[in-house]
Order: sequence, then C-alpha cells, then structure tokens
Amino acid sequence: MLTSMVKRVDNAVYNSAKQSNPGVTVLGLKEGGVDYAMDQYNAKLVSADMKAKVDAAKADIIGGKIKVADYMADNACKY
Repeated sequence: MLTSMVKRVDNAVYNSAKQSNPGVTVLGLKEGGVDYAMDQYNAKLVSADMKAKVDAAKADIIGGKIKVADYMADNACKY
C-alpha cells in the first residue's frame, strides 16, 4: 500500500515565477502539483500490478472519469 505523496513545491514555485498576475493557483495531478511517492523505501513493496492500478486511477482522475472532492470550493468533503 502506498502511504506517501509528493507535493511538488518546485513546480509551484517555478510556475509562480513565470506568472505576472498575482493570485491563487491550484496544482493537482494534471498540473504536476502532487503525485504518489515511489522511492527506495517503498518500491520493493509495490508490485507491478499495484503500480498499474494506481497509474490507471491517476489517469482517470486527470481525465475526469474519477471525481475528487474539492474541499477548497465547498469547505466540506462529500465522501
């Protein structure tokens, strides 16, 4: 089971440096703002089948097939 995620602060800083307009920008999976962690500590615990399923779910989230609750929009989690 994956227990970690990556918050891509580097992408957020880079994108904000390129922008000329101030404001709030949300970076999700599609924008490269977050991802799941795969490193030397958990790679041996994740089978190829598990990784394929997680990658499929990631693609479905990016593609809009799986809807993720937007807590910032509603101040609530429906799930």
